[in-house]
Amino acid sequence: MSGGNQHFTYVIDSFPEGEKSFVEIPFEVGADIERIEVSYHFPFGGGGSVIDLGVAQNGRMRGWTGSERGHITLEEDRATPGYDRGPLAGSWHVVLGIVKIGPNCKVDLDIRLVARTPRWVVGDLHSHSEHSDGGVTVLDAMYRARSAGLDFVAITDHNTVSQNTIRPDDPGLLVIPAIELTSFYGHTNFFGLEKPVADWRCRSPKDVADKMAEARANGATIIINHPFQNSDGGRWQAGFEVDFDAYEIWNGNWSVMNEQGLAFWQELLSSGRKIPATGGSDFHLKNRRRHGSPANRLHVETCSIRGVLEAVRKGRNVITFQPDETMAMPAADDLPMFGDSVAAGQVIGVQFSGLVAGDEIRTITENGVVAKEQVTEARHILERRFEGRFVRFEVWYGDRPKLFTNPYYAE
Repeated sequence: MSGGNQHFTYVIDSFPEGEKSFVEIPFEVGADIERIEVSYHFPFGGGGSVIDLGVAQNGRMRGWTGSERGHITLEEDRATPGYDRGPLAGSWHVVLGIVKIGPNCKVDLDIRLVARTPRWVVGDLHSHSEHSDGGVTVLDAMYRARSAGLDFVAITDHNTVSQNTIRPDDPGLLVIPAIELTSFYGHTNFFGLEKPVADWRCRSPKDVADKMAEARANGATIIINHPFQNSDGGRWQAGFEVDFDAYEIWNGNWSVMNEQGLAFWQELLSSGRKIPATGGSDFHLKNRRRHGSPANRLHVETCSIRGVLEAVRKGRNVITFQPDETMAMPAADDLPMFGDSVAAGQVIGVQFSGLVAGDEIRTITENGVVAKEQVTEARHILERRFEGRFVRFEVWYGDRPKLFTNPYYAE
């Protein structure tokens, strides 16, 4: 099945095997489906009926809640308590447990299959908890992220994965398993796996590269963190020929290390490298930072761990100083997306929103800043024909950055 959302309704009023039996209603889920929703209702109280609810996929039970819940949802990485997260495509059954059949018993059943819809989501790719030096519980970190208006958060504790085993059910927040490999030669985040490497210890820059290769072989997405941090081990010393997916240009409050990181990213892009940029709050309670400052606003195919990390790797990212303020996106659906390869002469259109008087939009290519525009309105559309090696955009208010897009690249 494919082709958008699907909705099926059933009335079950026949129970041929009587009480202490099961009734199964089949449905198929295609690869384009992001969420399964099941709702049901039956007479209870004076009616005396008791009908339990569960679901099975490909003949295996994926969850059971008895008669306690009238509505359940399942996604790849989130599910109603009592149900297993995991891939959705396959042959499914709603499983009704017929405990007691009261007078005039019938079950009204709704099955909704919600298709993937490309959209913008916002989140933080660098934060910490008490499992290293973050100073807050995982639950508190999740609460802070949700309060900041985030759709996803990665808790990237230093050299530990114990935080990844604590992923409470929270339909409003996607928690991405991660670890910050913290070595004497720099820091790098591994995403998407509960345990991406067997042992984090690094005794040389080559060990760092080897750990990155191990994490990559296991399926991790890799981001080099704050490469110009002025601290013991914080500065990146393992080179940039290692295997990584993105580069953190904005860590916490804007500072000299971020200025240096931005300048070096520009050098890498100008040399012909295609390197997506990210930001992260690097929240620790002691540094008084706020989740989502800066934020990553990603254009995803699906709001799942897989979907978020795919968008990171493709550069579908706008880094903003707050989760819900200044933003940039293609000015029309048929225009290229950040991270795309673009033919020479093709028109690029970018719509900026959340601007204030005094904001300056900068256009940057391999030749540096090639244009500046002062804005007076909250919205502004910038159009230009693509030329050269790459083009990207920034928004500044005086000496304070507000937004960085990822580049468009030459084909």
